[in-house]
Amino acid sequence: MNSYKYDIRLCTSKDVKDIFNIQNIVIENFKDEEKGYFLPFKEESYMRIVNDPINDGEIYGAFLENKMVAWIFLSVSDRMKEIRNYIPNIEGKCADIDGVIVLPEYRGNGLQKKLINFLENRAKEKGITNIVAEVTFGNEHSLNNLKELGYEIKTWYQKDENIKRYILLKRLEDK
Repeated sequence: MNSYKYDIRLCTSKDVKDIFNIQNIVIENFKDEEKGYFLPFKEESYMRIVNDPINDGEIYGAFLENKMVAWIFLSVSDRMKEIRNYIPNIEGKCADIDGVIVLPEYRGNGLQKKLINFLENRAKEKGITNIVAEVTFGNEHSLNNLKELGYEIKTWYQKDENIKRYILLKRLEDK
C-alpha cells in the first residue's frame, strides 16, 4: 500500500466534470463480470447533487496533488423511503453510500475505506445515525471492506434480471 497523502474535500460544481470522467473510466475498465457494480449517473445529475446537497446529499473527492482520483457520494434523497421498506426497523436518521469510485491505478491504496471513514464522520456531524450501503453480488472486495468497517448484511434485492444487491447497514456510534 502506498502512503500517498490524500486531501478529501466536498466537491463543488467545478468538480463535476472530474466526477463524471472518473465514473466513466471506472465503468470502462470493468471486467464483464463486474458490469452492474456501479450504475452510471448523467453529468447533469451530478451537477444537481452538488448544487442541492440538503435534498440530494454530498459528494466528497479524494485528491492527490490537486487531481481527483476517487470520490464517494453520501445520499440523503427520498430513496431512503425505499430502503426503509427493506429494513423497516431502522431508527434515526439514515443516509446511503450511493457510490464509491476509485480510479483503477489508485486501487489497493485503501481509498475506499478512507473515504467511508471520512463520510461517516461527516454523517455524524449532520446527525445521521445510520449508513446504508449496497453491494452487487460478486463484488467481494467492496463487500469485505464494508464488513471490516462494521457494516452488516441486512437483506438483498433483485435490481434487475441480471443484478442482485446486498443491503448493508451500520449504526454510527457516538464518539
